[in-house]
Amino acid sequence: MRRVFEFEAPIAAVPWLGAMPWTPIAVLAYLSTITLGTLSLRGRRINRAWHTRLFILTALLTLAAAAFSFPEAWPRGAALTLAVVPLALLPFITVPVSRHTRRHMIVGLSAAPCYLAALVLWAVDLT
Repeated sequence: MRRVFEFEAPIAAVPWLGAMPWTPIAVLAYLSTITLGTLSLRGRRINRAWHTRLFILTALLTLAAAAFSFPEAWPRGAALTLAVVPLALLPFITVPVSRHTRRHMIVGLSAAPCYLAALVLWAVDLT
């Protein structure tokens, strides 16, 4: 007999969601965001709106990677959750970016060790 409050993971409903390599996808999005931000900072003809859109996509992919890491790979999920903290603070403590460029870079890059740790944990889980 089935219990009333039995928890079913959403991955069971859509099996291919669990098979996606969410962690490397989130890391690639983060690296792309850094690259695009650096190019726009250096005066290249890149619209900063693209950097903002990619930043939002990076935050969403990081949240998805963290959510799909729990409960099986909780250290990786914890690292990705820690990476979301500076991303969430970035729009609030570095506005306007033109006056706080250095602060924007420092806060944005403070998520890098968390992404690196999550990627290493993901690679270890493959073996």
